[in-house]
Amino acid sequence: MSQPLDYSEYRLHDSSAYQILRGIHRADPYSMENCTDTSIMDLAKEKAQDTKNKSAMTIALEDFAEATNGFNGSNSSNIVPDDVRTGVFDKVLGFFGIKSDNIFKSEDGQELVENEEKIYQSDIFNSSVAKYGGIEYAKQGDDLAQSALNFAKADIEAIEKAYQMANVDADKNGKLQTGEVNSYIDFDGYAPKCLDGLEFADGKKSLSAQEYASYMLAADGLIAIGDGVGHSESSMDGIITPEEAQLVQGLDDEEFKNLASQMYQEYFD
Repeated sequence: MSQPLDYSEYRLHDSSAYQILRGIHRADPYSMENCTDTSIMDLAKEKAQDTKNKSAMTIALEDFAEATNGFNGSNSSNIVPDDVRTGVFDKVLGFFGIKSDNIFKSEDGQELVENEEKIYQSDIFNSSVAKYGGIEYAKQGDDLAQSALNFAKADIEAIEKAYQMANVDADKNGKLQTGEVNSYIDFDGYAPKCLDGLEFADGKKSLSAQEYASYMLAADGLIAIGDGVGHSESSMDGIITPEEAQLVQGLDDEEFKNLASQMYQEYFD
């Protein structure tokens, strides 16, 4: 745990969705081989069970974005013990029965952060892979489309929060934009091409949460059929698996965009 995101495995011929959508790329087989710590998902699971259409992964991303305040000497945003310790204001609110439900500010959360010293966004993704065998965006029984949208919003919020801390004049609008994408992929200047390859509803060099969610739904349920790839809604289970991530990796942008566009029209249009 506690390592910055590593995108050294990116290749320019990978599909745009695989390149920039963390909800897909972080489920790759490389992650499966290196993720063993489930602590963050264990921490988030109880809160997620009481929250409709939000997975433990989504809860953890939301609470990370709320708690993080800086880079703390690293090149990636992270949470350190000072970010989650109970302050005077928190104690006053607690006196009146108002307590933060942020998982990282709970007793167990504070202990986890204290033990790890720094928790990165990559740790959240790794924990989901370790616990669920992929990126879990929806719990069993949740509405898949709404859960995918909630996950997309949470991931974009976490990305934007980090980017805005480094660039105070950044436009925080709930959409993935060029500068934000360049902040976490290795190929500087490649983000516009990726966004052009993905965008199908907004008409600008950005990706909305609804579009992101549509790609998650498109990825969930991908199946290999002979030499090609198909999509089965009966195979959708709320988890982007390594097998699905690999299928996305090899898909042509237009082919995958068409499938995502179908998901968009069905669930968000």
